[in-house]
Amino acid sequence: MKKLIYLCVMVAGASFAQKNSVSISNADYDQLKKSGQLNPGTVYQLTDLVGPNNLKPDASNSKNALCGCMLTLDNTYTLAMAPNDDGSSNYIQLPFSFDFYGTQYDSVIINNNGNISFLAPYFEYTANPFPDPSYNMIAPFWGDVDTRSLNGGNVWYKVTNDALIVIWDHVGYYAMNDNLTNTFQLVISNGQDTIIHGNNNISFCYGDMQWTTGDASSGLGGFGGFAATVGVNIGNGVDFFQVGQFDAPGTGFDGPYAFPDQVDFLDDQEVYFDVAGMNAANIPPLVINSNICDTIDVYTGDTLHKSMNLAQFTLSLMTPEYGQVLSYDISSDAPTGFSYTESVGNDDYIALECSFDAQGLQEGMYHIFVNASDNGLPAENVSISIPVRVHQGQAAGIQTQTIAGLQVYPNPSNGAITLTAHEELQRISLISMSGNVVLERTLNGFETEINRIAPGSYLLRAVDRNDAVQTLRLEVLP
Repeated sequence: MKKLIYLCVMVAGASFAQKNSVSISNADYDQLKKSGQLNPGTVYQLTDLVGPNNLKPDASNSKNALCGCMLTLDNTYTLAMAPNDDGSSNYIQLPFSFDFYGTQYDSVIINNNGNISFLAPYFEYTANPFPDPSYNMIAPFWGDVDTRSLNGGNVWYKVTNDALIVIWDHVGYYAMNDNLTNTFQLVISNGQDTIIHGNNNISFCYGDMQWTTGDASSGLGGFGGFAATVGVNIGNGVDFFQVGQFDAPGTGFDGPYAFPDQVDFLDDQEVYFDVAGMNAANIPPLVINSNICDTIDVYTGDTLHKSMNLAQFTLSLMTPEYGQVLSYDISSDAPTGFSYTESVGNDDYIALECSFDAQGLQEGMYHIFVNASDNGLPAENVSISIPVRVHQGQAAGIQTQTIAGLQVYPNPSNGAITLTAHEELQRISLISMSGNVVLERTLNGFETEINRIAPGSYLLRAVDRNDAVQTLRLEVLP
């Protein structure tokens, strides 16, 4: 099916209909982009872009996890636009009113390059830091997304009564590169949808983030050049905030407005905030952590698997608005076992390396309390409580047993494994070293496959039909 994709090179806020329109082939547009000759104020209409009409979401790309904010792609999602470079969707009508710094919107445009907008579609593939007077956008990851290659991914969306969900699923980067891909998600709502935690109306969520920069933005191999931007910008120079800019691989991060950071910091992270009306006058500090589900599970009384006694995780605290200073306090109601160190202590970003050791604690529920405040006008604060459930190791079934023929291969792996046994398996669990159960599966057979496991160290616990339990260590390489 022939599709026409409109690529809009324009000044933000101007009407799409008022711009000059030029019909151009995909190859000619690509050549203008490579040579830096795209003309501001022009709408480029690609005349030869063929978009398949039978694309369906690939549910196998979903993250293997019991918790986390990434939603599963299924046949309820719609393709936002045909595979393209620098394209945008048509206006998408919303059955609810979205409050963006006090302005109500009932329609939205999804832009291929990692953002949505309300006033005009944006082609711009090289991101700017916020604030920027030219753009009215919400950007979970503004970078040069290119979905034209065979494995370059797609952009999907779903509208519910209270929310819009947009998923950039394993998307590649310009020019038709798919050796590295990014998966990220945006949810906006009227504040009533349960997908977004708390009294918030926007959520950014990240899967595996592998690149930052396209070739036309001075990138080389997906990195360097002009950094990708994560944040919100209304375009008036006042109402904006920035989570960060990213231009390199790795997990390093020193704050939203310092030097560009490393994109793996975003892996499996989730960020919630509210930009509705007066609530947006000062955005409260953000508390970010990729390893915490609803509850952390740790085990005591188990000497065989010492790592199960100890949950270790990083809490990231930041104030996303420029020039503010962050303060915090953190404590636990456990009599012993909780400790933390401050690994980064900048004005606008603090990283806390936390540890909870269950040895010697009674079985039961404990909590870690975090409170973060800024010095904005008015000052805002956020408080969270992280539940920690302590189990007795023997009751948890961590025992020295053998299941006949139990094997997992390859180990180490690159994220996909096969588990086999001579006895019929009943169930398996994959447990991170921070104590989270990231996968549980009920079985009725001798073999199973697990795909798309995030890099890290895990304990793989298997139970056969005779209730024999065996735990193996699994290493997944980056």
